Amino acid sequence: MRINEKSLAKFASSGAPADKEGYLLKKGELNKGYQKRYFVLKGNLLFYYEKRYDKEPVGVIVLEGCTIELSENIDGFAFQVVFPKTGCRTYHMAADSQEEMEAWMKVMSCASYDYMKLMVAELRQQLDELKENSQQQLLENAMRDSHLVLSSYSSMEDSDERTSMKSNQRHVRFNPFNDPSSQNKSESRHLFDTLDDEHTHVAKGPPKSFLQLHEEYGQQVKTLGELWRGSFTERPASAFELSHSLC
Repeated sequence: MRINEKSLAKFASSGAPADKEGYLLKKGELNKGYQKRYFVLKGNLLFYYEKRYDKEPVGVIVLEGCTIELSENIDGFAFQVVFPKTGCRTYHMAADSQEEMEAWMKVMSCASYDYMKLMVAELRQQLDELKENSQQQLLENAMRDSHLVLSSYSSMEDSDERTSMKSNQRHVRFNPFNDPSSQNKSESRHLFDTLDDEHTHVAKGPPKSFLQLHEEYGQQVKTLGELWRGSFTERPASAFELSHSLC
């Protein structure tokens, strides 16, 4: 169709980016021969110019309610824009190569508003499915993490309980001689308890320094040495004397 509206011509010459542009052969409405025209596709509007750098297009094709089909002419790389419902004329075009023809047919097939609406609906459905899958995945991850945390907490409780039992066992003292049926074991038990009491009593005092321990044990060693040397010249010392001298 011919364009007479200035607003449409202004949009054609505006700086809006083109989806595709290039030369095609177009069959005229009155002149049935093919003429070379420069085509610019912006959205669903296909503008065509006589020359590339013309300021205003000579016509525009609104790509709504149409189909892009191969032409019946098999001599070249021809295709056509058909409006089956509106009764508009069919536009016959041809490209220079198979690749160029396929590129134009694909981009023109995707230019209509109905196609864009269908694509938006499909993308919205994919987005909803992705959100649903993401929420399900997040729920599964949360359940798995909660199970891991509970398992770790249970393991820590069991470990603490075992450690506490072992600690309590280490602090319990069992007397192996604690047998009331044996008199000897009873006496031994009394002896060990007495030693434990004495050891406890001694341990309660202030700790001795190294010098004090050295003098104390050195004196005992000196006394034992003198007793041992005197045993060769005098009578043997009795056990009472030895214990008395050590004290």
